[in-house]
Amino acid sequence: MEVARELAETLRGKEVICLEGELGAGKTTFVRGLAEGLGIREGYQVRSPTFTLVNVYPTRMGDLIHIDLYRAKDVEVEEFIGQGIVAVEWGEDVEGCDIRVRIETSELDPEMRRIVVITYY
Repeated sequence: MEVARELAETLRGKEVICLEGELGAGKTTFVRGLAEGLGIREGYQVRSPTFTLVNVYPTRMGDLIHIDLYRAKDVEVEEFIGQGIVAVEWGEDVEGCDIRVRIETSELDPEMRRIVVITYY
């Protein structure tokens, strides 16, 4: 969560963040940290969009649009670009990402994660 909160401080408001990692690696937790760092409005709670596919959270920097492509690879991510910060779980195949975040679990410690952040701007 701390890495995501720190990343949030560097965002300008229209980025596309593609999150990669195995099931349970912490992609939704990362988005939760982003939302906190962006100042998610009171009363909103970040939840996995696995079944809703898209969740929108108002923040002090505009909307945080949280998309999950695990179940539906046909969601048109492009239609959300420019409407706020877009965070895409299972975003390995999404083109046009400004930031790619790879979250890897540790075999030695289930509480430990390795997070690789690559920016393209």
